[in-house]
Amino acid sequence: MPSPDFKRSDRISDLIKEEISNILCFEVKDPRLKGLTVLKVELSPDMKKSYIFFSSSNSFSDLDVEEILEGLEKAKGFIRRKLSSNLNLRRTPEIYFKQESLRQI
Repeated sequence: MPSPDFKRSDRISDLIKEEISNILCFEVKDPRLKGLTVLKVELSPDMKKSYIFFSSSNSFSDLDVEEILEGLEKAKGFIRRKLSSNLNLRRTPEIYFKQESLRQI
């Protein structure tokens, strides 16, 4: 029986986060996307859209956010296809990338 503390969308978002991190690290060849960190993934309630929040603050490149977003948009189809083949889901959600602003504590 599934845990009542976690919704299915929470478990799937954790799986998507892990898989996208692996895909960006090992399979995407675009140099603009090297060193990106996937911070969190939020799914819409119907699980048709996924919002991937990333940070480039620890990246070794001096690219601005616009160039990184352009690289992510170009690789979006490849990432979604790899995600679909790696996860056993009925429907793979659409992917939307967002820059996470790191706040100083």
